[in-house]
Amino acid sequence: MARSSEPAINLPPATLALIVLVFVAHVALLLMGDDARWVAYDQFGFVPLRYSARAPLDWPAYVAPFTYLFIHGDWMHLGINLVTLTAFGAGVERRIGAFNTVSLFFLSGAIAAGAHFAVYTNSAEPVIGASGAISGLMSAALLALRESGRMGRSPIFVMAALWIAAFTLPDLFSNQLVQGASVAWVAHIGGFVAGLVLYRFFAGRPA
Repeated sequence: MARSSEPAINLPPATLALIVLVFVAHVALLLMGDDARWVAYDQFGFVPLRYSARAPLDWPAYVAPFTYLFIHGDWMHLGINLVTLTAFGAGVERRIGAFNTVSLFFLSGAIAAGAHFAVYTNSAEPVIGASGAISGLMSAALLALRESGRMGRSPIFVMAALWIAAFTLPDLFSNQLVQGASVAWVAHIGGFVAGLVLYRFFAGRPA
C-alpha cells in the first residue's frame, strides 16, 4: 500500500511567506554590517519623533509603519516572534484565508505603531519587531477559538493580559527597542486591540 507523504513544513502559504520574509530580512541586516544596520534602524524602524517634528517627511517615513515589522534586535527577539507568528498565523489563515491574514498582519502592525506614537509622540527611539502585528493575529486566533467553542468561557481580556505578559517579559532580555530602551508595551496592546476589531471584518469577507 502506498503511503501518503506529508510536507515537512505544513504551514499555510501566507504565514510561511511572512516567516521567510522576517527571517531573510534579519539575516540581510546582519550581513550588511553594524553601520548599515544602525542606519536601517533609524530609517526603517518606527521613530515617533519623525512624525511629530515640523521637518518634511522623507520617503522612509511613509513605509516605516510597515518596514519596522521586519527588523529585529537579536536572534532571541527574532526567535520569539517567529514561534508566535507560526502558532497564531497558521490558525488565523486557515480561518480567514491568505490575503485577509496578510492584511490583518500589516494593519495590526500599523495600528500598533500608531498607538505607540500616541503615547510616546516625542520619542526618538526606533521601535522594531513584528510583535505588534503578531499581537493582532493572536487576538484574532482567540476570537476564532471562541467561535469554535474550544476556548471555553475564559474572558478574552484575561487571555489578553496573559498574552501581553508572556510576550513582553522575554523581550526584557533582548533588544526589542534599540539601545536598551524599554519594551513597547503600548504597541503590543494596540496590536492586540486591532486584531479584536479587525477580525470581525476579515472573518466575514471571502478568503
